[in-house]
Amino acid sequence: MNNKIDVSVIIPAYNAAETIGNLVNKILSETRVAIELIVIDDGSTDGTTNVLHQIHDDRLILIEKANRGVYAARNAALALHQGEWVIFLDADDDIADGFIEKRWQAASTSQADVMIFNGWHSDADHHRRAVHRKQPYGATLSGHEWIRHCVTRHEWPHYLWLQMIRSSYVRQHSLRFQPGRSHKDILWTVHLAASNGQFCVLDVKDYIYISNKTSITHRPDYYDVRALSYIEVIAEVIRLASIEQNKKIKLFLYRHALVEARHFLGLYRNRVRDKSRVKYSFEANITLGSLFRGINSFSDIFFFIKLVSKLF
Repeated sequence: MNNKIDVSVIIPAYNAAETIGNLVNKILSETRVAIELIVIDDGSTDGTTNVLHQIHDDRLILIEKANRGVYAARNAALALHQGEWVIFLDADDDIADGFIEKRWQAASTSQADVMIFNGWHSDADHHRRAVHRKQPYGATLSGHEWIRHCVTRHEWPHYLWLQMIRSSYVRQHSLRFQPGRSHKDILWTVHLAASNGQFCVLDVKDYIYISNKTSITHRPDYYDVRALSYIEVIAEVIRLASIEQNKKIKLFLYRHALVEARHFLGLYRNRVRDKSRVKYSFEANITLGSLFRGINSFSDIFFFIKLVSKLF
């Protein structure tokens, strides 16, 4: 009997009772690829677990945990998954028919460690736009080359649901999500690429990201949380730039840190409530000298001056 699992699908779920059943059933309808589907109920209070208990399929693994956030949930699933490849999905989104099999076939015929697919953003009016448009479609390149491309073309598709990753690559480089409430998918993707495996990018739009009005992005304190998370992201990207193994891409990492600083400053100026707390965290974790290394244009110079005037 062959117990080999081709693909592990990991879905964290928090108060997703209205959507999780449809997504899980759609995944489990695929029978031509060996799947394990790991759903982590992250302390839901709306009956998410009850919905999942009504689905009887040996391929479904349900983990129930106290609420610790989406990244801790994904780490819990990573620790026990057994598939040759791993995919991360969100509980409130949608996928194309045959999603798993088609991704698996594409991955199996490649020599890549990481596959990057495309997808759709769907807004409240159901208008769709492609997630990315400037990627090196059909090419296989190193993670460091991909970082250079993304920084140079000003397009960093860090969304986890675009990715299909060899589990051996995850284990080889001890990849894990950093704890937090927001934006650690950026760091996961930076670490994924900085580990310098083989990346393959395909313009296959097989995923639909749906705006969720009850998600963390609509919490009253979300923008403060998000700004603090950006600080952690910027600090870690700067740290990676200083590592010897990344010396050939350090300037691109500094440039990316400066891009994330732009996102941070927009939040700080327009959305953050507790500005003194956020400002203190920025000053304690990020040096201006490190950000200065990321300057690559006159626009960067003007932004840097603005950042200094607002925070220092």
